[in-house]
Amino acid sequence: MRTLVAGILTALTLALATPIPSPAGAHDDESSAVAECRRTRPAYPEIKPGTTSGAVRSLQCVLNDAGFGPVTVDGFYGPETQAAITELTDGFECCIARPLLVRTWYWTILFAKSHRLRGLEPGDSGIRVKTLQRALRADGETLVVDGDYGAQTKAQVKAFQATCDIKQTGRVDDQTSFFISQGGCNDDNAS
Repeated sequence: MRTLVAGILTALTLALATPIPSPAGAHDDESSAVAECRRTRPAYPEIKPGTTSGAVRSLQCVLNDAGFGPVTVDGFYGPETQAAITELTDGFECCIARPLLVRTWYWTILFAKSHRLRGLEPGDSGIRVKTLQRALRADGETLVVDGDYGAQTKAQVKAFQATCDIKQTGRVDDQTSFFISQGGCNDDNAS
């Protein structure tokens, strides 16, 4: 009996000590995963499970920012990232075909959940403004993510407000904040 228990313990010890291989293209070094946590992208693409890319790495960072983690930032859209996306989509009001397909408007929702955007207006600066700019970019607006709520951001907030058919103030008021948190007002949100 002791030999059997000792054999089981030895097998468990070896199993726990053996590193788990990373998915193809993923980095084993945790510090490199953190170093590549870039939230600003030229565009925020659709991503399907199994994808390995820098966009997935950004998605994992934003999932963590929005409270859907902890998700390992490894650039692989595997089971851990799928679980976080499932948690996000379980909060949606209705049915979505293929909910694990990360659509562009998921990004907008995640940015809105990661920082409070309501109340931002021209003259503001900092991480909240960068997050707003990323959310607008994910929604399809064209702007530089620089953390400065200047003329370009005001113009793009107005463009967003026009798309949503709400008063074009150029400020992130309650209605604007609501529509950003819902993923925008584009027709492709329903698919």
